[in-house]
Amino acid sequence: MANLNTFVQRLAGGGSRSNQFEVSITGGPVGVSDLFTFLCRSAQIPNQTIGEVAVPYRGRQIYVAGERVFDPWTVTVYSDAAFGIRGQMEQWSNLIMNMGSVSTGATSPEQYYGEAVVRQMDRNEATINEYTLYQCWPVAVDPIDLAYDNNDAVQEFGITFRYNYMTSGLGGGSV
Repeated sequence: MANLNTFVQRLAGGGSRSNQFEVSITGGPVGVSDLFTFLCRSAQIPNQTIGEVAVPYRGRQIYVAGERVFDPWTVTVYSDAAFGIRGQMEQWSNLIMNMGSVSTGATSPEQYYGEAVVRQMDRNEATINEYTLYQCWPVAVDPIDLAYDNNDAVQEFGITFRYNYMTSGLGGGSV
């Protein structure tokens, strides 16, 4: 039977809040600054997916666990007036594959890998949980829409990262 008092007791601390987070990116070829931490408007706690393997058996499909898949991870950042973060992301992308007339890029992943950390915090800014994404790099830097009728708004754009694996928890347990 549903009991409101029990529900309120179990929702200790008023529940976890989506706006209590922090994202930082370290490493990478361009030394992404702490400006990113302050101007990151939104992010996600990365999803976790374990694939499935269908095994046919006498006309039925029996499923067993497959391999873990790490989907791309996206963030949205505010654009500062100096285009600092966007410039850093464009430089990072340019190192991976030059956007000019020269079609060269990094020859080893260690040249462009970075590391991202997503911290979920409580309302007192203490870290509740931490997710570290290893060997990440930007795969897409979204466009910034420009319009004469877009008043009183700070520009923002999305960045999609790919990463090879992650750890979860304050102890850094491997996922």
